[in-house]
Amino acid sequence: MSLKTCSLKHLILAAALLACGPDDDAGPAATCPLDQVTRMAAPPRGWQPGFDRWLSLQTFGDHIFYRFDPRTDPTPTYWMIDRCGGEPERFTPATARMTRFTGLETDEGWLLYAQDGDRHVILDRLDVPGFEAPRPVPGLPAGKFIASASALGMYFSSLPEAPNNLTGVAGIGARAYAIYLHHGDPDVPVVQLGVRIVTFQSAGDRLFMLDDDGDLRDVDPSTGASELVLAGVRRFTVSDAARRLIWQQLGDDVSEPIFLRDLDTGEDRQIAVNDFTALSWNRPGDRDTPGTGTWAFAAEGAYAALYGPAHALVAVVRTADGVAIEPPAGVRLRGTLGRGFALSRDHDDETAWLRWDPATDALHEWYRGPVGGSLQLFAVADDSVDYIDIDEGGFSGVLWRADHRTGEATMLIPRVGVSTLVLEDGRYLTALPSRAYSPFDLVVFDPDTGRYTTVAADVDDFRYFPDQGLLYLGGDDGPGLWAAPIPPR
Repeated sequence: MSLKTCSLKHLILAAALLACGPDDDAGPAATCPLDQVTRMAAPPRGWQPGFDRWLSLQTFGDHIFYRFDPRTDPTPTYWMIDRCGGEPERFTPATARMTRFTGLETDEGWLLYAQDGDRHVILDRLDVPGFEAPRPVPGLPAGKFIASASALGMYFSSLPEAPNNLTGVAGIGARAYAIYLHHGDPDVPVVQLGVRIVTFQSAGDRLFMLDDDGDLRDVDPSTGASELVLAGVRRFTVSDAARRLIWQQLGDDVSEPIFLRDLDTGEDRQIAVNDFTALSWNRPGDRDTPGTGTWAFAAEGAYAALYGPAHALVAVVRTADGVAIEPPAGVRLRGTLGRGFALSRDHDDETAWLRWDPATDALHEWYRGPVGGSLQLFAVADDSVDYIDIDEGGFSGVLWRADHRTGEATMLIPRVGVSTLVLEDGRYLTALPSRAYSPFDLVVFDPDTGRYTTVAADVDDFRYFPDQGLLYLGGDDGPGLWAAPIPPR
């Protein structure tokens, strides 16, 4: 993210522009570069803190959006400021229904969208001087859609007609969606990708989309034009890195064959049979095993594994040639870990977590603890796994490193929040709950000295910018939007 100072402008979401009114005696503050804690903006005049207040941040490039409204306010007010400082700009939505701001980064800068009841609108091109009135997303039909940004554009997915727990599979009444893609030009209509899509995946600059009738299509996201890849597909998953596609044939819904396809040659090879199809796709409604019947590609796509009932590891194949690989005995499939897989194995009242590399058949135990313990993976390297052992409250834990070479586990940090990252100098930035739920204390931990340094306490919401520091709402210095540098080592 650059350190350029973007020109500030009014973002009009109403017919009339409201005057700026933050009660900030210090005036606009520059925060690029940032060398001390600085209040960028104060709450509006008359604002009072309370549990019923919205204190939230959204970032779109260098544009920072925040609000201080009560949750029940019928006319919510938003503020915009450049992350490098300046005068905050106040705007009010055209209607109280206008919510869910979503930004798309394009070659011409950021485009801001919002939901207004049952329609989606384009609000403004944030990097273009001046302002624009909201206008409907061109070509998007009326109805309720969920917007989500991607590298290809802004997806608009309809809400399913018959919501249920069945996802990503054709021919059994699973959730199906009409999906449109907008590429960020306010004057160009959306592209229709399909009207009964149950799942899709990107592969390079193309999209593989499965319709509810079992047609798997290769779609050009720029035009919406598609070519039929296969008919009669129950479910699929693709690895662009390995140029391989695994698909299950739509058959009797009891026992159905599974094939591996070479995307470059179009050759199919049968690699397995799903003889538990009736228990697949989350039909039993078991929240612990919704992935039954699905395949997982390890990193780089060299190997793939099939989830069976109760996390059974049913099949493993080498994707280069479809050869079956014998898995370790008595294990359950829990996901992927780098080029290998995460497995578990029960031992009386304990569970062991294992990392298995099918290329070498190396099996490393990286955690053993009580059944039902809560873990969060933090980092995976060739010879180690870093993980957080979450405490009972669920908001913090201990960061450990399991070394495969020694078989030992070393505590890296005695207490971290679930939102933690490693700084360039090797220290850790973490958000620790200062009390139940929120707010947070933002602290830096130095593993060389074992010391914690508090950057800000009692923070309601925050964002980190590597070239600048922290921007946050609230804090023990008083209400407002603040910027703080990361303290030197």
